[in-house]
Amino acid sequence: MYNNIVTMPKVLSRIANYFASVKFYHLIIGLFVFESVWIAVSAAYPQAFDENFHFGLIKVYSHYWLPFISHQPKSADQYGAISRLPSYLYEYSMSFPYRLIELFTKKQIIQVIILRFLNIAMLTYAIVLFRRVLLKVGTSNALTNLLLMLFVLIPIVPQLAAQINYDNLMILLTAAMLLLAFRLTDEIKAKQPSIWSISLFIGTSLLTSLVKYAFLPIFAGMILFLLVILYRSYKPNIRLFFHHLVDSWHRQQKIAKFVIVFMAIVPLGLFIQRDVVNLVLYQRIQPDCSKVLSVKRCMAYSPWAYNYKNHIKLTTSNPKLYSANPVIYLFQWLYWMWYRLFFAVNGPKSHFKNFPPFPLPSAATLIVVIAGFVALVKWWRKIFEANLYLVMLAVVAVSYLVALMGQGYLTYRYTNVLENMNGRYLLPVILLVAAILGQALSRSLRKAQNRKVIIALVVLLFFIEGGGVLTFISRSNASWDIHNKTVVKVNNVARKVVKPLLIKGSKKYHSSFWFFN
Repeated sequence: MYNNIVTMPKVLSRIANYFASVKFYHLIIGLFVFESVWIAVSAAYPQAFDENFHFGLIKVYSHYWLPFISHQPKSADQYGAISRLPSYLYEYSMSFPYRLIELFTKKQIIQVIILRFLNIAMLTYAIVLFRRVLLKVGTSNALTNLLLMLFVLIPIVPQLAAQINYDNLMILLTAAMLLLAFRLTDEIKAKQPSIWSISLFIGTSLLTSLVKYAFLPIFAGMILFLLVILYRSYKPNIRLFFHHLVDSWHRQQKIAKFVIVFMAIVPLGLFIQRDVVNLVLYQRIQPDCSKVLSVKRCMAYSPWAYNYKNHIKLTTSNPKLYSANPVIYLFQWLYWMWYRLFFAVNGPKSHFKNFPPFPLPSAATLIVVIAGFVALVKWWRKIFEANLYLVMLAVVAVSYLVALMGQGYLTYRYTNVLENMNGRYLLPVILLVAAILGQALSRSLRKAQNRKVIIALVVLLFFIEGGGVLTFISRSNASWDIHNKTVVKVNNVARKVVKPLLIKGSKKYHSSFWFFN
């Protein structure tokens, strides 16, 4: 009995050390690649997260050397008004590896799987960069690795990585832009601003917004933060900042000056050509399809047709049936976002039927997030007052989440349908929020190190109970798999193996808890 009491702290200490180790980090990367590749070679095309849209648009762009399409072919109407899409750079860029792949094989499923592998590489490198972000804001090695492990065990994370989707590139570039923003913060505080860093940051951010225009509020949050740092560092003589920029320009070599000018002209030109022109002509960054094409042609684009029909139905029905209460919407939005981080979604053969999340990982997330916000309310002043980088993460996350919810609310008012509530939309900032809440919880448990390790272990075990690729394997059946006997056989064996090991809960929505289904 005495020996057990003595050795327990040592065991917990070893576990804590392992969480902080490079070995554990490498395990996380290996696990993520394994589960993403499993889904990539298993899941039937198209997967649920608009894979057919992105792959189809890639094939359209493969017929153009430049991303400017002045006369849209009718065959492209199924993708909307593509000449004015504000989010096109992912599909245009991916059209080049597609052209190369097409030289060697005409089989669509082979083309899709290779492009899926490229997407896995994007999100894998994003995890590498986000680790640097979390460490930069003062998150400990152990907490950083633990947050990354929980991230890769969120079921939709490997599922998103394993399909053709612009979110993968946008998440990668978000992490890169945060690191560049940190560098700019350090340079401005030291009164040594670099024209190279500024041009790279602004140019790449503008290009990222053309990958997915949802990056714009993230960019705005970083710009707002940097302007505050600039004002605080250079007041009352702001002109000195511009003198320092001129000095930085003169110190650059000729090739560096050429790149700086290039990064100023090309991204800005592309941004003006698409987003600014859209605002001028259509008063929206993403114009309504019917403002660019006819209603008849836009009906070929199923998401637009769905919203259009619902809007017509709404405007001709009894207004009392419609509720636009923003408070009610907020709770619905929060519920759906949580639910769609952990749910399972079938393939095209069942029209992408949904299945409920596994109970343990979804419940663990809910409990930890609530506890994290309670701790943040208590410790926010001490957490933020000496950590500017953490303040930046908070500003970026709030800017993005407010914009995301606001867009969803406007769509809700237009259609009276709860949509734009996909958990994958949270992934660009979910690790930022996790770092803030994690540091708040860590401060609350700073005098109880052993208890902290035990809680981390319990949460991790809850996530393992059905998280990651296990959701895909356990909730699926042979209809989810690509048409290949080996794939079907391997997945069927995996389903039989994991079935007795998991606490799955119900596979049907018989409970009032899943009240939106």
